[in-house]
Parts: sequence; structure tokens; C-alpha cells
Amino acid sequence: MKRFLLLFLLVAACDGVQADRNQAATRPAEGGAPGSHASPGKSGPPDSLVGLYEGGTGPLRSQLCMVAKGGVTQFALLVRGDAEHSCAGAGRAERSGGRLTLKMAGDEACTIDARLAEGRIAFPAGLPSGCAYYCARGARMDGASFTRTGSGEAEALKATDIAGDPLCG
Repeated sequence: MKRFLLLFLLVAACDGVQADRNQAATRPAEGGAPGSHASPGKSGPPDSLVGLYEGGTGPLRSQLCMVAKGGVTQFALLVRGDAEHSCAGAGRAERSGGRLTLKMAGDEACTIDARLAEGRIAFPAGLPSGCAYYCARGARMDGASFTRTGSGEAEALKATDIAGDPLCG
């Protein structure tokens, strides 16, 4: 039941996060990191966060996708753990230089202050206690890292949840 609820919240949050007045997330950051430019013909300005980020090894990799909707960057993520345990959530992303703030849109407060450099996103070793809500027992997001594997919305839409459905679709 908890997995179904998480999946429902993930889909609802990715589609339903409303635009707010802070549109800084979709503006290019000064001194953008190499490798973080959008591909020609893809959505998103240079240094846009829009795209697909993956982490881990093997065929079932952790994924984080970002899309721009209504002037706000929205994200969805799936962090895979051992024995098919995972963490999943969605919300709003905001960039400030080398800092990326991911704020979950769900029943528990979870704001992840990650590092962003050269197309790589690294979560801190310790996360707020509310972030555990988004994980199945035995799964963790602490210390997760993702590397940009594709730029633009078309690439972001390739990310899938544990059922194979689009994360950011």
C-alpha cells in the first residue's frame, strides 16, 4: 500500500506542482558548469537543469529527471536500493550556483540541499528525517549521486518508475 501511495504521490506531484513567484530555477546560473548545457533543439536554455540524471550501476539505475513547467523546474526521482527497495518522490528544484535545492511535494517535509558541479548532483550524507517517508524500509537517499546523461525534456521523459511508467511524464 505504501508503494502505491508513493507512486501516486510521485505522479501527482510531477504533474501538479504549481508555479510560484521564484523563477530562478530556469534561469542560467552565472559561471555554469561544463557539461550542463542543453542540446541544440532541446528545451531549456544553456545551463538549464532540464534533463536526465542517472546513478548507480547495472541495468536498474537510480534516476532523477527535471522538466520546466510554468517557469518552474520540477523534478522526480527514483533512488534504487538493495532487494528492490527504493525511494521515490517529486517536487520543485531550484539552483543557486553550485547548490541545488530539491523540495518534495508530499505529506512530509523533505528538502534536499545537494551539490551540483559539472553535470553531477550529489546528495549529502545526512538528510532531514522527513525524507525517510519517501523511502521503503531498508532504502535510503543519503549520499545518492547522479550524473547527467541527457539534456532537454525529451531526455528527461526517458526516466521511469519501478513500474516502467514515466517519472516526469
